[in-house]
Amino acid sequence: MSDEDTRAQTEGAGNAKRRTPSFLKYLVLFVLILVAVVVWFFLRAPVPEAQPEPVLPVNTIRATVGNLDRSITLDSYVGSDSVVTVLPKVSGTLIALNADVGTLLKAGEVVAKIDPEPYQIALNQAKAVYDGAASVYDRQKQLFAGGATSQANYDQAKTQYENARSQYELAKLHLSYTTIVSPVDGTVIRRHVSNGALVSQSVPIVTVSNTHALVVKVNVPETYARTFEDNRAAMPISASIPAMGSERYRLRIRNIAPAIDVTTKTFSVECEIEGNTDGILPGMFAQVSFVLERRREVPMLPYGVLVGGDTLWYVAANGTAEYFEFTPSYHNDEYFQIPEKYEGYVFILAGQHFLSAGSPVKASNSTQVLK
Repeated sequence: MSDEDTRAQTEGAGNAKRRTPSFLKYLVLFVLILVAVVVWFFLRAPVPEAQPEPVLPVNTIRATVGNLDRSITLDSYVGSDSVVTVLPKVSGTLIALNADVGTLLKAGEVVAKIDPEPYQIALNQAKAVYDGAASVYDRQKQLFAGGATSQANYDQAKTQYENARSQYELAKLHLSYTTIVSPVDGTVIRRHVSNGALVSQSVPIVTVSNTHALVVKVNVPETYARTFEDNRAAMPISASIPAMGSERYRLRIRNIAPAIDVTTKTFSVECEIEGNTDGILPGMFAQVSFVLERRREVPMLPYGVLVGGDTLWYVAANGTAEYFEFTPSYHNDEYFQIPEKYEGYVFILAGQHFLSAGSPVKASNSTQVLK
């Protein structure tokens, strides 16, 4: 490299060094101006106003004071106090059947008749034998009293007479059995044979149910055994029978099984339906409710108010939603008891699932009171 080239490079580097401070000065000035403009626009932009928190609509309710029953409802079927299958006491041909399904019978009323002719013939024969034996016996008794016959002849005549009398009485009884009567008051719930059938002591004629004394047998879980024993006399019991409409029937306990069924872990409770049972038939489905405990004049709320099983929301005096934790200790399937100090609270019945503490709320309905 020549001396001239070396001098040229040295002069160029010096000029570059002299230009650098000026460039930086302008760059810094430009940045400061840009920042100033941005700040100016930011300060002049309007500040948005704070939006008020929305007021949420809710349905509210107040507690009511009344009787709160703790009860259980169990399924059962209506039965009869007595169900009797009428069987003939003699064999023969059925010549008349006066009862059909649904027929109301009184005790002693004729249900059916068996052909009596064979039994009438047997009775006539037995009577003839009886009359002959009675005549011989009377004769031997007179002779024996006069010493004209032996003790053996007298005893033989007496024995024959007594046997004939027994056969005669039996023949009369058999003839009476050809008329079949109902042993109980009730309704025919099944007819087993028809006219003309050949029947015997093992062939049922009709089944009669006593519909004036109807019962239900309920299998109750063993956990309630002590409660039933302690309160059986005063326990309110009612039943609904869907086939009979909306009417409820009062029941009373007749007996409680003294043992627990080891298979089902239940015990049987038999209850009698009281009052008018017209129209109720054995076999109808029934739902039986037992009041295990009754608390009178207590404040209570419906379960719809309770969130998660342990939280109650209410409207505070300032119109905001607040809550407190609460776990019911006494309740039934629909309502639970609350302490008296909460009677005046306005509880949130619907809409509480979307609230947070302090949220402003407005009742979209007039505050309900439980009836």
